[in-house]
Amino acid sequence: MLDQVLRALTIGFLGILGWVAPALHEAAKADAPQRGGTLTVGFASDIKTLDPVFSIEFTERQVLYLVFDTLVKLDTDFSIRPELAKSWEIQKDGTRVVLHLREGVKFQDGTAFDAAAVKWNIDRRLDPEVKSPQKGGLESVLTSVEVVDPATVAFNLKQPFPGLLGMLGQREGFMVSPTAVQKAGADFGSKPVGTGAFLFKEWVRGNHITVERNPDYWDREKPYLDRVVFQDIGGSVVGVQRLVTGEVDFVSELSPQDVRQIEGRSDIRLDPDPVGRWISLQWQVDKPPFNNPALRQAIAHAIDRKRVVDILTGGKAQIAEGSTPKGLWWFDPALKSYDYNPGKAKELLSQAGYPNGLDLTMAAPTVTMFQQLDQLLQEQLKAIGINVTLEPAPVSDWYARVVQQKINFTPQRWSQRPDPDGLFYILFHSKGYANSTNYKNPELDALLDKARALTDTEARKPLYRQAQEIMTRDLPYVPLFFSLEYAALRSNVQGYLWIPDEIPRFRDVWKSKS
Repeated sequence: MLDQVLRALTIGFLGILGWVAPALHEAAKADAPQRGGTLTVGFASDIKTLDPVFSIEFTERQVLYLVFDTLVKLDTDFSIRPELAKSWEIQKDGTRVVLHLREGVKFQDGTAFDAAAVKWNIDRRLDPEVKSPQKGGLESVLTSVEVVDPATVAFNLKQPFPGLLGMLGQREGFMVSPTAVQKAGADFGSKPVGTGAFLFKEWVRGNHITVERNPDYWDREKPYLDRVVFQDIGGSVVGVQRLVTGEVDFVSELSPQDVRQIEGRSDIRLDPDPVGRWISLQWQVDKPPFNNPALRQAIAHAIDRKRVVDILTGGKAQIAEGSTPKGLWWFDPALKSYDYNPGKAKELLSQAGYPNGLDLTMAAPTVTMFQQLDQLLQEQLKAIGINVTLEPAPVSDWYARVVQQKINFTPQRWSQRPDPDGLFYILFHSKGYANSTNYKNPELDALLDKARALTDTEARKPLYRQAQEIMTRDLPYVPLFFSLEYAALRSNVQGYLWIPDEIPRFRDVWKSKS
């Protein structure tokens, strides 16, 4: 039992992906890293805060992974590797996880990182007065965090939970300076202080964020760059243009259409994401008109996912039957979503009480791929009598409005997590902190609760397959496809590797001078 727990927690489910991480590592090591230089990253910023305790936006983490370290880190195969914790052990049949911390690590304000700081960070997330969006996920598995000694901290769990270490390699595991938080108060999100490889320098909202090399970083070999500048480019079209002119060094979230004009250039390298984010449609299932299951099914049957994939990705992306792509151990090859059937869609629309069709408003986030997707969906839904008005939604506040329930009908995208619990619980469990569809199914809750307490992968598989059948049947989301996205880099940018959560990390990146 204990061996199974240890293996599940520390290996991070090695081999869940079908691509070969070691080859990527060898390619990155082919040349010796050179020091110095500035990396300019172009991205469509939706950053609201640089305090990890409150972070919910995707682009925020690109900066957070430079200013802060996590307790453990995720490798290119989603395995768990040492970070601020140099090792760990599992005790009491999986209900106690003990982390052994690196000694001598300092926060960027000169204060000590130790077990007391870890406890303070987790307790802050759990404090109901703080109102961290991470509170629900942590309190569902933790009973307490205990300081054993300055270099040892223990996480006491309500039950075995194999997803804990994966969680501590993500937002829940970012360690901030307690002293800096207490000093800055509500302004800490604009004045972040961590233990990371880069020091926060400047944030000009709507324009750029600059971080600079931390000369006292605990990993003395890193970072290689002098600074990283995150430049708000407003969209992929502008990003590609600035990459070509040399104004930026790196742009990601590029579609196959975006990269056509830069394919084959000797000065630009294209790096495809090996996994792909889950692209779907979501709605609030507890509010009219989407509280009507027949309407949800009608819309699902009206969507020709193959045509969507053919047009948006040249037929190269994987059509989604659920939320899990091929290659992950919890993928269910037998799972099938609602097929494209316009006749059935019209019948269900009539059963739903709309024999003459209806009018809907769908958010159109200012992301090129989403805008193209919305236009295709608008066309397909019109064919069964649903007239869709597209309402522009600036990417800078689109997801925040989804969370605030100000946007109901919208395309959505989610990256994968190192454990199925990481995505399933937050999106589909009735207590999930990212459950913006207001979906609630007691049968599903029970399956997810049971599966997260098991440590044997083979025992968890059937539970997650049952759970995915329920999710797909109930349609809080309509699964569409798994994105085919590219990072485009100037040819002198070296050392970049994809992590399967698709959040770009730049700590190990360097620029060749020749």
